[in-house]
Amino acid sequence: MTLAVNLSDVAPLALFQIDDRRRIDAANTEAQMLLGHSESALRGKALSEFIYHDSPLFDLLDRVFSQDGDVSAHGVAISGPGVSGSRTFDIKLRPVPPQGVVIAVTESVVSDRSSGAVGISGFGRILGHEVKNPLAGISGAAQLLLRTADEEQASLLNVIRSEASRIERLVTRLSAFELFSAPRRDKFNIHELLDKVLLAEEAAHGGKIALKRAYDPSLPEIYGDEDHLHEAFQNIVRNAAEAAAEVPGQGQITLQTAFETGFAFSKTRNAKRLQRAIRITVEDNGKGIPPRAREQMFDMFSSTKAGGRGLGLSVVSEVISAHEGRIKVESRPGQTRFSVYLPMKRDNLA
Repeated sequence: MTLAVNLSDVAPLALFQIDDRRRIDAANTEAQMLLGHSESALRGKALSEFIYHDSPLFDLLDRVFSQDGDVSAHGVAISGPGVSGSRTFDIKLRPVPPQGVVIAVTESVVSDRSSGAVGISGFGRILGHEVKNPLAGISGAAQLLLRTADEEQASLLNVIRSEASRIERLVTRLSAFELFSAPRRDKFNIHELLDKVLLAEEAAHGGKIALKRAYDPSLPEIYGDEDHLHEAFQNIVRNAAEAAAEVPGQGQITLQTAFETGFAFSKTRNAKRLQRAIRITVEDNGKGIPPRAREQMFDMFSSTKAGGRGLGLSVVSEVISAHEGRIKVESRPGQTRFSVYLPMKRDNLA
C-alpha cells in the first residue's frame, strides 16, 4: 500500500518538449487536448503545423535557444488549426540538455476578485483545490480506521497519513517548475527518511521484495530539504522496487549510507576535492538499464516504462542539483546502483 500523486496527471498544465528543429518530441494529455491531436500524431512534427507561425511563442523559442536560460511570458496569443477560439496563455520555457526545450502552458484566467492572471503563477493554488481536498479526506479516513486497527494495520495507516501530509506540503509549495529548485533547509536524520521510503515500498509490494539496510550509524544529521530529498529517494527506490519485482524468485533492494572521502564535486581537473561527502546508495538486482537509456534517463519525458511519463528521475536530478550534490549510475544485468553524493559543508552538519 502506498500513496502517490503524479501532479502532471491532475494539473491543468500543458507540457511539450521541443527539439532544436522546433519539432515535438513529447506532449502530455493537456498538450494533446490543446492542439487537438494525439501524441502519436504530434510526435516528430513541426510545432508550426499545429500553432500558426505568427504566434509570439516562436519568438520565445528563439530567445530560449539563444540565451540558454528560462523564459516566461504572460498573455501570449496561441492559435492554430486545432486550437479552439481566440485564447491567451501564460507560458514558461526551460532548456533541457542536450538540445531541447520544455514548454509549460496554462490558459490565462482572470480572477473574480482582481484583474490579475492566474496562469502558471497560480498553478499551486489550483492544485490546492484539486488535490489537497481529497488528501484531507484520505487522511481523515485513515485516522478513523486507526481507532480499531491492530498493530500491523496501524503501521500501514500511518504510512498513508504521513504520505498524504507530505504531498500536501509539496502541493502547497508548488510554483510552476520552481518547486524543487528552491530547497528549504533544516536538520534531519537521513536514516529516518530512508526508513519511511522503504516502509512505503514494503507496503506496496507486500513482502515480495527483500529490503536490506546497511547504514553507517556514525553519520550526523544533514542540513537539507527533507520533503524534497524524500521525493528524490522515493523515486529512486520505487524504480528499484519495480525492477526487483520482475526478478524470478525474490528481488532485492539494498540501501547503504557511508562517508565518502576525497570526492570532487567539480569536473574540472584543478577542482578542490572535498574532505568528505555523504553517499546514499540504492542497489537492486533487476535486469539493468540499457546504456542508451542511461544517457537520457534524467531528462524530462524520458522513460523506458510502458505508460511512463519520464518525470520521476528528472525530479531526482533537480533535487540533488539544488542540494549541490551528484548522482552516479552503474548498471549491468543483475545489478543497478544509484549513488547520491551530498556535500558535507560546514552548514550540512548538525
